[in-house]
Amino acid sequence: MSLVRDALPPRRAREAAPLLDLLASRLSALAEIAGGRSCALPGGAAARARWRRFLRPREGSWHDGDENLVRGFLDRWVRPGQDPRVAAARGLVEAADALARMAPRPETLWFYLWEMESLLSGLTPDPRAPREPAC
Repeated sequence: MSLVRDALPPRRAREAAPLLDLLASRLSALAEIAGGRSCALPGGAAARARWRRFLRPREGSWHDGDENLVRGFLDRWVRPGQDPRVAAARGLVEAADALARMAPRPETLWFYLWEMESLLSGLTPDPRAPREPAC
């Protein structure tokens, strides 16, 4: 997501390059899941910890308007028979696409990433379940 890279000072963008690559991989995997394909999300607990460290100094920089904008895409009712994982992935992808079109404040992006981390922890399959194929 070039918006995130552009929202960072150049030095921080270089330091965050591995996280930004992971973000691109995650968005690609989420698009596959949103389309109904079963695949593993890239990154595990260590990646989530790196994202939390990246976001910690930015936490709280966003305001209610940023939260309302992002949550408008992510807070959805899951219809009976609908896979909650697919619905969450679809919301994350649609939010990323909309944010890319509107070029929001950096704080909106930080909140989106913070929400993404929260949602991804709920999308991780049960460790006892068979492994999903990589996307």
